[in-house]
Amino acid sequence: MGNLSKVLLVSHNFPPTAGPESSLVKMNAEFLHRSGLQVRVLTTTQAHATQAMDASLLRGLPGEILIDRVPSPEAVVMERSPHWGRLAVLGTGRFILPEVYLPWMFPATVRAKSIVKEWRPDVIYSRASKHVSNVVGWRLKRATGLPWVAHFSDPWISAGLRYKTLQRMIGLYFERKILRDADALVFVAPQTAECVLSKYPQEWRQRVHIIPHGYEPQAAGVGQLDSPGGMRRALKVIHAGAFYPNLRTPDALIEALRRLGRTQSLAGRLEITCIGVDTTCFQPQVDAAGVGDVLKLQGGVPFDECQRQIASSDLTLIIDMPGHGGVFLPTKLIEAFAYDHPVLGLAEKKSAVADVLRETHLHWADSKDPDHIARCLAQLLEAWESGRWGLTAAQRQGMDRFHIDRINQPLLGILRKVTEAGYRA
Repeated sequence: MGNLSKVLLVSHNFPPTAGPESSLVKMNAEFLHRSGLQVRVLTTTQAHATQAMDASLLRGLPGEILIDRVPSPEAVVMERSPHWGRLAVLGTGRFILPEVYLPWMFPATVRAKSIVKEWRPDVIYSRASKHVSNVVGWRLKRATGLPWVAHFSDPWISAGLRYKTLQRMIGLYFERKILRDADALVFVAPQTAECVLSKYPQEWRQRVHIIPHGYEPQAAGVGQLDSPGGMRRALKVIHAGAFYPNLRTPDALIEALRRLGRTQSLAGRLEITCIGVDTTCFQPQVDAAGVGDVLKLQGGVPFDECQRQIASSDLTLIIDMPGHGGVFLPTKLIEAFAYDHPVLGLAEKKSAVADVLRETHLHWADSKDPDHIARCLAQLLEAWESGRWGLTAAQRQGMDRFHIDRINQPLLGILRKVTEAGYRA
């Protein structure tokens, strides 16, 4: 029986890589460190084919957390040949590999074996997405026999996203190996676990654990609101997160605003800003619907600036990705719980997002029903203008359950259990 003291965390996503998963992995590494464990992170270092860098994400990272950085092959190729290298990388990721970062498994596994020999970790903890992180975890498990916990923030091949035949073949090969060989599997929602495991042996579900994302509290006073007290100013709403054409879009929101605008004037009373990658490409739809005085689209901003805008808003808006069984749990939904203001989610009825919003007694509207969205916005606007704004005790209590130090307690138990020789949790 082994004692847990050292955790090797494998994640291609880690600061200064930009994006919500990167900040989430950092948060989890800090949680493990606060819990008295020695943490070593194996990650990448260079800019990626599809992601930027954000140095602000490194702020506050404890120096005791060791970080090993292995360049990602697609970034090396693009650095050496910015034009042709980029075309080759993106072409490979579009037609051959199920994830453009997959070749990182080769240099990362080599470095991981050296870490195991030198540092002697007690357990491997790999986090996806990026799914190459779990592939590295699997290869390291095979090479060393160490206990291994594989974490899925998102599903992979089984999610039903569009992949070419070769991409599916390669992805399903690794997905099956990961699900079969991990000593424990962590998913962020029951819908995610069901989606991924539905076509695999029933007994594999015995190793499944559901641990939603968590949030860290903000500094005292950050994001606190002045009482609205009537119609002093417009209700300020922020949606932070990338849009994905044909996957997650603001189309239903735009239509809801168009319909609501036919029944009452919204200009000067409601201001909605959507911040993120591939946001501004929807400006033609906004203009065509005539809602540009209410809905503003803004490109991606650094993490700190994004958090500042969320903190200074009155309402956080979450738009889920429809049509995939509600298997995705956006990081931004849980991050919003750090602020003392309401949340509105647009999601399908049986989705992970809707489940969390119902559990926390927060506001939810059907993402496929513009009339439902319009009614919900009208009710929130009326509450704002009448001075009946803020969180109820039940809402705050529900949100507090997702504090990272509470929601992640089961993770400590899982890591300890798999560290025991021969144990599968």
